[in-house]
Amino acid sequence: MVKSKTKFPREGEFIVAKVTEVQKQYVYVNLIDYEGSEYDANARGMIHISEISSRWIKNIRNFVRIGQRVVLRVLRVDADKGHVDLSLRRVNSAQKENRIKEWKYALKYENLLQFLTETEGIDITLDKAYELIGFPVREDYNSYQETIETLKENGEEILSQLDGITDDITKAFLKIIEENVSISTVSISGRVKLSFTSENGIAQIKESLIEASKVIEQKETRKININYIAAPFYRLEVVSKDYLDAENILSDALEIIEQKTEKYSGTFEFIRD
Repeated sequence: MVKSKTKFPREGEFIVAKVTEVQKQYVYVNLIDYEGSEYDANARGMIHISEISSRWIKNIRNFVRIGQRVVLRVLRVDADKGHVDLSLRRVNSAQKENRIKEWKYALKYENLLQFLTETEGIDITLDKAYELIGFPVREDYNSYQETIETLKENGEEILSQLDGITDDITKAFLKIIEENVSISTVSISGRVKLSFTSENGIAQIKESLIEASKVIEQKETRKININYIAAPFYRLEVVSKDYLDAENILSDALEIIEQKTEKYSGTFEFIRD
């Protein structure tokens, strides 16, 4: 279960639910991340047989089973009556994969907050951790993955902007993030062949490579590494969280080197690995 700020999901939203009952014409599920009405342990929803599959259904149990976790699309919500109509057939494979991935990040986010409540010397409940940190931080980002990864990179700055957090809580949560969050990265690398014929050639090479390495602010998950191999070759590696960003960084760095070779009448070539 992942704690949600709202008691019911929104229409059009993709959610994760657990099948609790299968009948001939209906499937009932628990919306495990939503509280629902005050009389229920959590919100519940229903899938009509027409929303199970676009194919003809001989036996509804061939498509769902009790205890199964499924990704569903919310069709209608009547919060006053506690009714939520859902669809399985309106979820494609890509939407299912993306929602499950994000849901796992949501669980990880809650686990980080739970670790805080279990830290020695920190007297705080999970509800309070959500109130102080969980909900305010999450509101500033598009996904749980982005929230967690940004906390990893800029946690101290983010937490310093929140109200009601003591230094002890800040230090404890930053330590939890450091120990439990790692960000996957990609890298693009190759050899730079660079030479200048002037007397100041070595200084010009150094200037070119240093300026190329400054096209971005260096971080753990976004950086440029340039190392000497043997004249006139240097290894250039770009690290980022995704290939598109890495390619953009590489392009900017190579453009700077190319501009320097034109300025100082040198020769330049990049050989990608």
